[in-house]
Amino acid sequence: MTDPKLRSARAATALTFAFNGFLIAAWVPHIPEVKHHLGLSDASLGLALLGPAVGSVIAMPLVSRATTRWGSGPVTAVMTFVSFLVIAGPGLAANLPELFLALMAWGMVTGGLDVAMNAQAVQIETSYGRPIMSSFHAFWSVGTVLGTVVGSVGAGLNVSLVRQQAVLAVVLALITGTFVRNFIADHRAEEYAEGRKTFELRLVLLGLAGVCALLAEGSAGDWSPVYLRDDLHVSPGHAGFAFGAFTIMMTVGRLIGDKLVLRLGRSRSITVLAAIGSVGMAAGLVNNTVIGSSLGFACLGLGLSVLVPVFFSTAADGPGAAGPKIAVVASFSYLGFLLGPASLGPLASATSVHVALWVLPTFAALAGVLGVVAVRMTARVAREALTPAA
Repeated sequence: MTDPKLRSARAATALTFAFNGFLIAAWVPHIPEVKHHLGLSDASLGLALLGPAVGSVIAMPLVSRATTRWGSGPVTAVMTFVSFLVIAGPGLAANLPELFLALMAWGMVTGGLDVAMNAQAVQIETSYGRPIMSSFHAFWSVGTVLGTVVGSVGAGLNVSLVRQQAVLAVVLALITGTFVRNFIADHRAEEYAEGRKTFELRLVLLGLAGVCALLAEGSAGDWSPVYLRDDLHVSPGHAGFAFGAFTIMMTVGRLIGDKLVLRLGRSRSITVLAAIGSVGMAAGLVNNTVIGSSLGFACLGLGLSVLVPVFFSTAADGPGAAGPKIAVVASFSYLGFLLGPASLGPLASATSVHVALWVLPTFAALAGVLGVVAVRMTARVAREALTPAA
């Protein structure tokens, strides 16, 4: 029977994931509102959306060192509360530079929190002795579904982004205060020296796979409402429909992800789901209707659902503290958020949002290929580490 303290830690970490996803998703339906309010072009919006990724890449190495020094639990607690202080910033921006800076500050906090809470999740998964990482990311996805609903309702009722996010921050901060002490201490990290180059190579490959996966994921979140509103001409209250389909199916995938990985293994799970995401999204874009495109985004969400959780669990394998290894993969991966929404802006301006979205199925497929290579390399390194020297 699982230790009650361990169950409490799992619940606290799952809620942290959920709250993080909730606040990010609640902003997404307001992106067209901010775009039109500030008079931004597609290219300018793409530039502004560089902010979160830039902030994340800056903060992740710093937070990873903090988790090694003070533990992932305390750092997760601090970063969670700090995140509540910065979420209203984008709604206060009066021009493009201010929007960029506000999003960068938010990205620094959420990126740091991403490393800390995933490091805590790895500690809990290690204690359980079986795959549970996808369940944490499922809570993140549940949070994004609820956040999308709340954000869409707020946008439909013309509630300002500042008022919406401020109210949500207060409510979530009060709830967080009830479980913030439940995180567990980190397991002792073993040092390693031999095989460091191979170990680092597989982390780089995992990071590149994460770049592709998060490029597709981040672009889906930022550009799907713009696509529905500007290209398919839906109302503001329905602009989050495709993203809602995306997040619902990503949640479904993550809810069953641990069982799928346990049954098929990491490599086969990645292969099957990446194929579903790539082919399904391509079919949706060919259809080019609200329903067809939303179904395509749903397939993409399912296809991407298990990839990043598996990449993080794989990164944490082997000796050494989990935080820095996850930070390497996460820092690379967040370049996807840097390159994805930003690169789609100029591409959409030169062609159309519809044409630019063909980037998504392409990179979903590439994430699957790179992920399988990295997972197999990690397994080989683990086998070699267990083989006695002749």
